[in-house]
Amino acid sequence: MRVICTKVPPSPTGEALAAGPWVTIDTEYWVVSVLAEPAGQVQVQIVTDDGRSLAWFDSTSFMTIDGAVPERWTVRIGEGGVLEIAPTAWLAPGFWEAYYDGDPSVVDAVESELQALR
Repeated sequence: MRVICTKVPPSPTGEALAAGPWVTIDTEYWVVSVLAEPAGQVQVQIVTDDGRSLAWFDSTSFMTIDGAVPERWTVRIGEGGVLEIAPTAWLAPGFWEAYYDGDPSVVDAVESELQALR
């Protein structure tokens, strides 16, 4: 799944920006997971401008340009009714904590999924 940035989230001062530290208007991004809250907020996790970092953004800042859903994605309804769509391994309890703690096997799992998306 790929999206194009249609607006950059505003700066802390509320100023409209053409580019932020993570995304740029009219730039395409790979979506690596989706999160939908029961209250209606939908977020997409993308590979940011640096080509390495993953970050969450409100979906209202993007428009789909390729809606193909990766075969490796799983859909899960989690705690509180949150709908999660992501690679199966990424939905395991403690996965992201292990990733940010630098667990080599988890870091490799993320890299493998990112390579499969491209």
